[in-house]
Amino acid sequence: MSETLHILGAGSLGLLWAARCADAGIDCRLILRTPQALRDWHSRHDQLLLEQQGCSQTLRVAAELAGDSQQPIHRLVIATKAWAVADALDSVAPRLQADSQLLLLQNGLGSQQAVRARLPSQRVLYASVTDGAWKREANHVVWAGIGQTLVGDPQQQPAPDWLALLGHAGIDWRWEPQIMPVLWLKLAVNCAINPISALHDCANGEVPERAGASFAPLLAELHALLASQDVALSLHQLRERILGVIQATAANSSSMRQDLTAHRRTEIDFILGHACRTARRVGLATPVLDALYRQLQNHLAELGLPQD
Repeated sequence: MSETLHILGAGSLGLLWAARCADAGIDCRLILRTPQALRDWHSRHDQLLLEQQGCSQTLRVAAELAGDSQQPIHRLVIATKAWAVADALDSVAPRLQADSQLLLLQNGLGSQQAVRARLPSQRVLYASVTDGAWKREANHVVWAGIGQTLVGDPQQQPAPDWLALLGHAGIDWRWEPQIMPVLWLKLAVNCAINPISALHDCANGEVPERAGASFAPLLAELHALLASQDVALSLHQLRERILGVIQATAANSSSMRQDLTAHRRTEIDFILGHACRTARRVGLATPVLDALYRQLQNHLAELGLPQD
């Protein structure tokens, strides 16, 4: 397949996708954020290390800065953190065409809708990714857990042909005609796990115990929020789904806890923030979610990190 795939963002997920595309022989270009990052990448001979279960593979991945090329971008995967999407999009906007299509891999909700509002003439696809990955070094990504990628169009159009590139790269993906309920359910799972693991600095498996008596009412509030967004799921089903994720990732550290440990900005505004704002908009009372949001914001302030 000769179609060029540009990947914006060299975090763990961006590097994982770049590695898998390169391994499959797909023309993949990694767009880096700063000149220093590009110099460092070139100093390593454009080599990316993909590690899985203790085995490492070295792959060559071309990299560039957004403004270094006039080449149009027709297929763009945005793999940045949710809070970085707006600036990332600014950097590549001059290279986007009327027929450009974007695939967004962000956690939470809010950033996707903002991109779609800004680019009404381009096709913007949303994805839910459950692969586990983390960076050992700037050009070394560890694929810690094999997951699935669900892709859909919020306007409910059929899947574009170019997504076949994902299958060619060995990415386990599926077209999801109803992508918004998928993203809302993932948001609910994140709201139940990430903030508690971050506040208590604990692995996912400890979340129910650390949450204590507030865990059941938290799940009830999340269930009411999902119902307001037409997500057909009983409270029992939601509880089983969340506990299933906690059990399957018991030894893992949530992305929000990882951000705090590394003293990085979190995605709180696109997870808890979006949940609380939506609840207010539809007239739901969510005192447990609201309190959790305030606690986490206070904790971030104590650590000198942004509260949004």
